[in-house]
Amino acid sequence: MDMIFNELINVLDQEFNIYSDIYKISKEKTTVIVEGKVDELEKMVQAEQKLIIKVTQIENQREIITYKISKALQMKLDEITLSALIDNAEGPVKDKLKERQQGLKKLVSKLVELNDLNSRLIKNSLDYIDFSINLCSASKSQDNNYGIDAEKSNVKVESRFDFKI
Repeated sequence: MDMIFNELINVLDQEFNIYSDIYKISKEKTTVIVEGKVDELEKMVQAEQKLIIKVTQIENQREIITYKISKALQMKLDEITLSALIDNAEGPVKDKLKERQQGLKKLVSKLVELNDLNSRLIKNSLDYIDFSINLCSASKSQDNNYGIDAEKSNVKVESRFDFKI
């Protein structure tokens, strides 16, 4: 049984390493977003996508191992959680599984926070761009101008953008 648990620990270590790499990229992304370096941001997103593909492959391995464990422990597959496995493990294996669980929880939590920050920064940038475009493309005539006689006069303002198709 320890052999199967050690396989799981190995897979969890691989997942942790990949999530750590994703976290590093996400931290760098924050700076790139703030500085508005779109080309660098695109490269980082591509690098993240490659890592996500690796995580998916490792998740498949983890599912196979989980299946083996469910058979060995005679548990239903949907009952197998890391907490349940920790409860069924003993000695150093139990300690290793606890460490992996705590490490992954902490890392994923930090990653979620960082991704939320990056998402808000991108949204703010898009809102600013939208505001700037709307400012530059104000309507061609403004109806709130009054002449010397306090009569309304139409002043034509040329727009920088032609939105006609």
